[in-house]
Amino acid sequence: MSKKELLKSIQASDEALFNEALSNDREPTLDNASIKGAQIGAMRIHTVDCSNTEWEACIFDGTFFDSLNLQGAFFNGCSFHNCTFSGSILAEASFDGCVLHKTQIIAPEDTEALELTNCQFKECSLEEMNLLDSSLESLTITSGCLKNITGIASLRSIVLRNVAIENFDTSEMEIAACTASGCTEVPKGFTASEGKRRRV
Repeated sequence: MSKKELLKSIQASDEALFNEALSNDREPTLDNASIKGAQIGAMRIHTVDCSNTEWEACIFDGTFFDSLNLQGAFFNGCSFHNCTFSGSILAEASFDGCVLHKTQIIAPEDTEALELTNCQFKECSLEEMNLLDSSLESLTITSGCLKNITGIASLRSIVLRNVAIENFDTSEMEIAACTASGCTEVPKGFTASEGKRRRV
């Protein structure tokens, strides 16, 4: 089955067509594919090689990225609602200018050189992530949780608001201009910020 058919099934959020395409291809791949402006709904994307793919201004709603190879993938200006990344390879992947709402990134297999830039996380869960030479810059994380985040990374201009934090180990991370307010704890290197007080 051609790359064109795989792309068609994803852009149509047609999981049955997607699975049919997989069954007819021994080595399904979207390597280096470019997808722009697609609206992708509740479907499970799995098995196919999505390394070096480019996703621009796409809207994902209920999409499940299951154990995918997303090495070198670039998500630019995308929106994610109620999505899940589980067990996927995110090495050298980049998320720039994205909005993530009620989305989970859980136990990625590899996050070496992952880049998260100019993104907003709202009610999201980031769990079981071992960052290595990763770069997180200009992020706002509101509500949701950070759990078992460790490793070596550069954190710059990160704002945490009302986040449940459990074992966010920043001891080996380079931190600059990062703040936390209303969180269950303030990560090492972050500045506690109470924000503006409401008038009574």
